[in-house]
Amino acid sequence: MNIQRCFSQDMLTGQRLCQSKSHQDSVLSALNQQRKDGLLCDVTLVAGEQKFHAHKAVLAACSDYFRAMFSLCMVESEADEVTLQGVTSVGLKNALDFAYTGQIMLEPGVIQDVLSAGSHLQLLELLSLCSHYLIQVCL
Repeated sequence: MNIQRCFSQDMLTGQRLCQSKSHQDSVLSALNQQRKDGLLCDVTLVAGEQKFHAHKAVLAACSDYFRAMFSLCMVESEADEVTLQGVTSVGLKNALDFAYTGQIMLEPGVIQDVLSAGSHLQLLELLSLCSHYLIQVCL
């Protein structure tokens, strides 16, 4: 159900700011489906032996690491394929899933890889979730 709201009316002009509550989620969901289907992706990330399709804009929006990589005059900014050193394929897969959905399934078998990838790729929200998970598990 697409809930919409209009608020903050300007009494002089009659203008109101109207907002869809589902637009952001549906756009991110569509981008995630495109990533899974390999459609309109402009970079392939490599970790270990595994390759992952992605959108530079999504990565740069989530991470200062990727923002710098893709927007500065670095070799990777023009590359179609980027090999990431120090990140496992498990960590990268989970980090990408989080970047595109805002959700992650954490468990003892993957937490180290996810934490390492989140730290390396500067995914601050992911690191925060990992910290909360570790605190809850250790208590």
